[in-house]
Amino acid sequence: AGTLRIFIVANFLAIFAMSWDILSGYTGYISFGHPFLIGIAGYTTAILTRHLGTPLYISMPFAILLTMVAGSLFFFPALRIRGTYFALVTLAFMEVTYHLLKVVKPGVTGGTRGLSGLPFVVTGAVPNYYLSLFVMLAVGIGLWVLGRSSIGTVLGAIRMDEGAVKSAGLNPTKFKLFAFTVSAMVAGIGGSFYTHYLGSISPRAMFDITFLFTILVAALVGGEHTIVGPILGAYFLTF
Repeated sequence: AGTLRIFIVANFLAIFAMSWDILSGYTGYISFGHPFLIGIAGYTTAILTRHLGTPLYISMPFAILLTMVAGSLFFFPALRIRGTYFALVTLAFMEVTYHLLKVVKPGVTGGTRGLSGLPFVVTGAVPNYYLSLFVMLAVGIGLWVLGRSSIGTVLGAIRMDEGAVKSAGLNPTKFKLFAFTVSAMVAGIGGSFYTHYLGSISPRAMFDITFLFTILVAALVGGEHTIVGPILGAYFLTF
């Protein structure tokens, strides 16, 4: 069971690292706010199931959808800037959310303690292993196909030279927003499944800088702009 738990954590880390890669690895826009996206999904499904008794098959898709909307809304202004500034703006979002969750409506969010006693999607180490592996592979195959497509080529071109993409008559902002929405969707999938695997969520665990760096290192160790790399990196790092 202990070994399986390590594999499960590796699978989730792979999902988060791939989510980071499709945005930052492909477009070159380095995001430091990824736990913000993962946290939004986790907290949404946690609050719905804990306080409203919403079944998982409703709360989880809703959480993923909200993550995509929140990601697009929050980061749309951030897309106008690039380089270090983009990284700092995304980091600021994560920090602000972390502090807001601790003080705003602690009765709902659980404040600093967070929420526990959440329902599980499946129970037991073996079912959880297969579930996390299935989700990870589904995400991986989807993103890999996307990366090999013409859209993936444009995203890679944005990273090389955004001006060239513009002069080719393509709208880089549209592609960046697409990359962001896909990235947020994957972060949402990972975040909601991860929360219901743990059965609890807290601001410290979700918005911790160590969590952010683990995701970044997993993606970079394996090799960004590859999708397969982050999976290998996540496994390497977890073990």
